[in-house]
Amino acid sequence: MRRDQPPVIRDQFRKELRARLMQEAPLYLTPRRGTAWTSFLRPAMAVGLAAFVLVAGAGTAAAGSVPGDPAFGLKRVFEDLQVTLTFDDVKRVELLGQIADRRLDELQNVAERDDKAPTASQEFADAVAKFRAAVDAVQAAAPEDKSTAVQNLVDAARDKHEAVLDQVQAKVSNEKAKDAIERAKDEENKDTEGEKKDKDNGKAKDRTPRPSRSPQPLDTPRATGSARASERTETPRASTPRPAATPRPSGSASR
Repeated sequence: MRRDQPPVIRDQFRKELRARLMQEAPLYLTPRRGTAWTSFLRPAMAVGLAAFVLVAGAGTAAAGSVPGDPAFGLKRVFEDLQVTLTFDDVKRVELLGQIADRRLDELQNVAERDDKAPTASQEFADAVAKFRAAVDAVQAAAPEDKSTAVQNLVDAARDKHEAVLDQVQAKVSNEKAKDAIERAKDEENKDTEGEKKDKDNGKAKDRTPRPSRSPQPLDTPRATGSARASERTETPRASTPRPAATPRPSGSASR
């Protein structure tokens, strides 16, 4: 009997150990809540902390930099980080629109500088392209309320950029800069996905027609000299007929 006890004890111990391991296995094998978020946020937080340290060290150099400056790359990194950490669709589009406004302000400041105007023009064109791509993505997949919200952002951007771009383009002398500005204009004047859907469904909104890229002045033709002379010619006055003179009697008849 004693020889049979050790195997029985070992079998019982194995069963109890197996049962305990099966009970505790889910605690170790199942991923903890927030593991996915943690794996995502850790790199983002590290990048954010690094960006914060760099921006704090650079001071106003990065904030006030323009395309072509050494500190401008740092400014772009911080902007890209903001976009990446903005999860709301409309807020992200709004942020991209603000970045496009910022690129236009920078272009306006360096428009007359041939060493910076081409780079600033290209940066603005790229910012507009990213903004419009985000708008189209939202309008293609998001509900109607979000589609309307981002369309309002597009309309506001068009109004803000239109007058400024004409002034900037008049100052720019570099051909590459002019081409980049033209591309940005074409991108902004394209119909969005929402506008295309409205046209396809016959629900296009009543919007003021956007002017063409190079509107021609509509001058009223001036009247020629002969026409102006004819306009000045007064209507001839009607002459009053004079009464016919009464014939005088002859001398023989009076006698």
